[in-house]
Amino acid sequence: MDELYRRPLGDILIRRKVITAEQLERALEEQQVTHGRLGEILVSLGFATEEQITQARAQQLDVGYVNLQEIEFDPEALAAVPESICRTYTLIPIKKDRNKIILAMANPLDVEAIDLIQFETKLRVEPVLATEWRIKEVIDRKYGQYEAEDLKDFVQQAASDLEITNADAEDEQEDINEVKRQSHRAPVIKMVNMLLTQAVRKKASDIHVEPRRTTVDIRYRIDGELHLFKSVPRSLHPAITSRIKIMSDLDISERRLPQDGRITFRFDGRNIDVRVSTSPTLYGERVVLRILDRSEGLIPLEKLGFSPKELEVFKSLISQPHGIILVTGPTGSGKTTTLYAALNALKSEHTNIMTVEDPIEYELEGINQTNVHHRIGLTFANQLRAILRQDPDIVFVGEIRDTETADVAFRAALTGHLVLSTLHANDAPGAITRLLDMEVEPFLVSSAIIGCLAQRLVRVLCPDCKEPYEADEKTKILLGVDPGAKVTLYRAVGCSSCDGTGYKGRTSIRETMVMNDDIRRLTLARASSNEIRRAAVEAGMTTMRQDGASKVLSGITTVEEVQRKIFVEADFFSHSASLKAA
Repeated sequence: MDELYRRPLGDILIRRKVITAEQLERALEEQQVTHGRLGEILVSLGFATEEQITQARAQQLDVGYVNLQEIEFDPEALAAVPESICRTYTLIPIKKDRNKIILAMANPLDVEAIDLIQFETKLRVEPVLATEWRIKEVIDRKYGQYEAEDLKDFVQQAASDLEITNADAEDEQEDINEVKRQSHRAPVIKMVNMLLTQAVRKKASDIHVEPRRTTVDIRYRIDGELHLFKSVPRSLHPAITSRIKIMSDLDISERRLPQDGRITFRFDGRNIDVRVSTSPTLYGERVVLRILDRSEGLIPLEKLGFSPKELEVFKSLISQPHGIILVTGPTGSGKTTTLYAALNALKSEHTNIMTVEDPIEYELEGINQTNVHHRIGLTFANQLRAILRQDPDIVFVGEIRDTETADVAFRAALTGHLVLSTLHANDAPGAITRLLDMEVEPFLVSSAIIGCLAQRLVRVLCPDCKEPYEADEKTKILLGVDPGAKVTLYRAVGCSSCDGTGYKGRTSIRETMVMNDDIRRLTLARASSNEIRRAAVEAGMTTMRQDGASKVLSGITTVEEVQRKIFVEADFFSHSASLKAA
């Protein structure tokens, strides 16, 4: 065993017949360039799976190996070790007996973690090795279950403790001091805190607190879809909304007008920002909380779902010295994420990049970001004019909302600046007609725009449970594939890894329209978006429908997801060869 302990990981993998000597040599060459871990490189090259690497590491370290998918977890063990310790040291308790606790660990040689748990539990620790990502998945799943059970207790305690009777909306004129007192009670505080932490844990982008006639529905938006998390008694509504208002520094006595605020809290060692919006409805104030987890970091352009062709086109656009690039799509379609990734790719010590945003969603190191303040008259247009006196090379405008902002942005693009911005339009050609409808002069639009990108977000199939099936003739025609060809697609099933949804994460489907002489001529003539679209397609633009079909054929998403986001007709797919995934 001592000989095995000293044996290099690559030799163990060869001995276990996981990889060949040639594959190991290729991985070692890659390691000299990237300086990454050998195991991760072997996985990225497709030579081994994470489980195979973990099994080999267990043999190398002379510790036990456990596949967490096959384990039945002991509730007493889970209750014995705090979640915070599990997340900090990436471990999960498996089993507890009278004097021993078995821990699945990403690093079973972590003496600090072992000593801490032995001190906390007064039990001897037996470490075993498990795959890191599976440990994190189990932490989310198992501790989430316990918190959900705790939440029931908090709701019952709060409802009992507050002793508020269910009343109709028109009768709810509670004394402000009483509501404020209720919102400071421990059960209410714990309940609201848990709603926030559970949302972060489930990677929700929004929390909706919606008063109904007899209940308050709390829904999470996960991967673009709203899911009912909990319905609580109607009597808790004043205390919940007041607690959120206190946390976001809003006026708890004002219930007739919409309000906006912000909450910052710590979770799992990182800062979480929450934008709060309230709005009066029939049964009371509705609250929406937008979660911004800054620790997630910026997503590189290469990981945003661009096809190789589209990525090359977009990189070519953002490398231009001047002009305006617009990203269009509905709210929540990832427009700002795309442009943040572009700014991050463009930043350098030789470039002055400035932004004007409402609000600043993520802090970008090396980039000068500014906020608008409507209350003091600092609008997008006013702030943009001030920025142009700061000698910028590249300017990011959070959104073009009005003619004044558009006029300043377009004139900046014509005076030697690269301007990036977002616009609400259905598709890339629609950005042209939208600007003309905003009364931006056609000569400004045709001269300044160098490209328009439109995008939607679709859910990605869960890799652990997606199920293959043979496409029928109607679906093949819809996807632009020969009806006689054999086509394997995938459908959503649902498992513990994806909380039963069948999907895990999102990717984008896009179309990028590059301005050319024909499109400029049509813009000056105020042509319809359909005419502009025809010209763009003739020039080689891949439409969102085609990009969506390509991702369906690649097994990334489903036909239903693409149809849900984009109205798809078979007529749009006339070139089946361009749709097939590499």
